[in-house]
Amino acid sequence: MHIPLTINPYIMKKLLALVFLAGWAFLAVAQEEKTATTERKTVFKFLPVNLPFESYSFEIERMINAKNAFTLGFGIPTNKSIMGKYGMDASSELKEAKIGTMHIRAAYRHYAGKSMLPKGFYIEPYLKYQKINANVQATFTKDEPGLPPVTYTADITTPKLNTLNLGFQMGVQFLIAKRVTLDWYFLGLEAGMLSGSLNARVNPSDNIPDMKTEIENSINDLPGFLRKKLEVTSTNDAVNVKASSVPYPWLRSGISIGIAF
Repeated sequence: MHIPLTINPYIMKKLLALVFLAGWAFLAVAQEEKTATTERKTVFKFLPVNLPFESYSFEIERMINAKNAFTLGFGIPTNKSIMGKYGMDASSELKEAKIGTMHIRAAYRHYAGKSMLPKGFYIEPYLKYQKINANVQATFTKDEPGLPPVTYTADITTPKLNTLNLGFQMGVQFLIAKRVTLDWYFLGLEAGMLSGSLNARVNPSDNIPDMKTEIENSINDLPGFLRKKLEVTSTNDAVNVKASSVPYPWLRSGISIGIAF
């Protein structure tokens, strides 16, 4: 015997509406979770604060979970003249000064919040390697009693000058319009070791002893723990300064702007 099954149309509409709302709610939650966990986990940043150091600097930040991220930064040297900047105007002694810095910085970032997005207050320990390129052309005048002034030039370069730095910084990153980041690192403490060499090629070479004396006098004004890390030697045409793990402190602060994707 077959008994037909009938459902009240009003109840059917309610069931369909409930199924629709449940499905919509599930999709909305799933989409929100997907957005929080899979989108905007990577940020590409530009650091304008390093432009005065003649370097185009960028960083890539990648979220690895809800509260932690890994950052890789790099700087491209411009090797431009800094004459006319920082009070370095052309004078009778200084003829040219070019500088460029290259760096690689690896950092681990821990956010205080649980937004699963690259935003909020953070602490960040890091390790940084930096290479400094400089070329300075200067003119020196030697005055001795009873003798006419003697003028000579020196082309000073840093072919192998680099630093290794260990640091720690705190900051706040803002996420604007879900895509634009503003990263303000307001307090960074850094300890570094400077190693490498500086060469001063002298023309005419007869004045190499005078150039060596100039450099040694400058080094003698430094604290003792720094002086013992610097060695001055000379060759037939140049004066060389070798730095061996010279310690120095550094403060780090600034702002970067980025795009999250």
